[in-house]
Amino acid sequence: MRMAACLFLASAALGALFGRAAAEELAASGLPLFARNLPPRPEEPSIWSGLYVGSEVFAISGKGVKGGFGGAGFIGYDRAFANDVVVGVRADAGYSPGLARWGAARGFDFVSANVSVGYEMERLRPFATAGVALAKPDVIGRGFTTTSDAVNDLFDQASSVKAYGTVGAGLDYAVTDKLTVSVAVSAGAGRGPAAP
Repeated sequence: MRMAACLFLASAALGALFGRAAAEELAASGLPLFARNLPPRPEEPSIWSGLYVGSEVFAISGKGVKGGFGGAGFIGYDRAFANDVVVGVRADAGYSPGLARWGAARGFDFVSANVSVGYEMERLRPFATAGVALAKPDVIGRGFTTTSDAVNDLFDQASSVKAYGTVGAGLDYAVTDKLTVSVAVSAGAGRGPAAP
């Protein structure tokens, strides 16, 4: 009885200050107005948005292939939109082993830039990419050492550098918010014996 009287007095006081609607809302909900009219909480940022850096490893196998391992370093930026589409840009530099030997070359030093479009499905993200790559046969055959070595080797004799268009597709999985693993395939087309 006492609670009902207090609620009635509060409703009457609010009615006098803010009008009848405010008093009726308070009486119906039992919560003060400031507690019920909070702005919606902002959504947490997507794990697929932001700047990232990392490294990757390549492996190929085939008849007569020796030293079929390579690698690259990369940097990129992705932006996730409200409709779960993720658009990104990325640059890579490294060494890719070749499936077939072309003269003395066992693989290629390369740099590439591409754009990607993917779809966020919580921790899983399928994607497609398109871009360009510059590649040069590696006649030393030492494989991947560092990203800067690959870039230096690529441009020390620019006359043998070839340009390629690339397309690819893959799947990213976020193990944690800071660690992602990916599986991807790509193909290149251009003038020259092979593409990275």
